[in-house]
Amino acid sequence: MNTEQVTTGYKKLQDELFESTRRIWLAGLGTLSVVEEESTEIFDQLIKKGRLVEEKSRQRMSKTKAEIESGTEELSEELAEKLDRQVSGVLQKLGVPSRAQVQDLTQRVEQLSEQVDRLAPAQPVKKSSTGAGTTKTTKTTAKTKQAAAKTKQTAATTKQTAAKTKPTAAKTTKTAA
Repeated sequence: MNTEQVTTGYKKLQDELFESTRRIWLAGLGTLSVVEEESTEIFDQLIKKGRLVEEKSRQRMSKTKAEIESGTEELSEELAEKLDRQVSGVLQKLGVPSRAQVQDLTQRVEQLSEQVDRLAPAQPVKKSSTGAGTTKTTKTTAKTKQAAAKTKQTAATTKQTAAKTKPTAAKTTKTAA
């Protein structure tokens, strides 16, 4: 082989090597470009999917929150009813009259007071010639007036008890809620 052939072979090898290196370089640049384009696309797709997941999560959380609030409200009402029944039972065992019983008694006392008031002045004081009957009739009239006063006092006490019972029951119901 002569020098020219060696030089030509060497030059050819050098050109092929240069061309191969250049192609590798261009493939690298192409890969970098494709990765850049694809990564931007992939990144944008990931953002879209992330937004969808976030929205679905918010909807689920809102639904769960509404279910919890609804359940809590129902439970609160149920507990209030149970507490009212228990308090009523305890008060009944202790002999404390119910609101309805107090109202009935108050109404009955008021009716009796009116009857006593109507009857008290209608009884005349009888005077006898000896004066003995006057004292007895006067004592009866005094007793009737005392009974009427006691009845009025009982009515007032019953009204006060009813007034005290009503706020206590309301506080109990509010506390349970």
